[in-house]
Amino acid sequence: MDEHVRKFIEETAQDLVGLEVALFFQGNPRAFDTASGIALRTHRPLGDVEPALHRMTEQGYLESLARADGRYQVYALSAAPEVWRTLCHLSEAYHEDPLARKEIVLLLVQRRLKERGLPAPPTTPGSGTDG
Repeated sequence: MDEHVRKFIEETAQDLVGLEVALFFQGNPRAFDTASGIALRTHRPLGDVEPALHRMTEQGYLESLARADGRYQVYALSAAPEVWRTLCHLSEAYHEDPLARKEIVLLLVQRRLKERGLPAPPTTPGSGTDG
């Protein structure tokens, strides 16, 4: 897997919701919406989507803009070329490379288990049971 994708997964996405939000913006690069709108579009609870949006904004993947005299915060994909490249590589790895997809999911599962103080699964995508 591309090192930029790995770094994005570990530092920015951090969980499945973060991954889904990133893939949403890669698939909809002209999206311009509120956190609640993005939660609706990704079929995730608002409380799960907001932290992902904040991380992606803090790390420069998204822009956050105030609208209606500050009553609404809207999010849009950053115009920086490196952001687009990273998200395209992420999408390719996740959607087109079965081994990279397993590795991405494994990284997210390992992170979640570590947060909960549980033992991590095997570190290689092909090890253990498949399916």
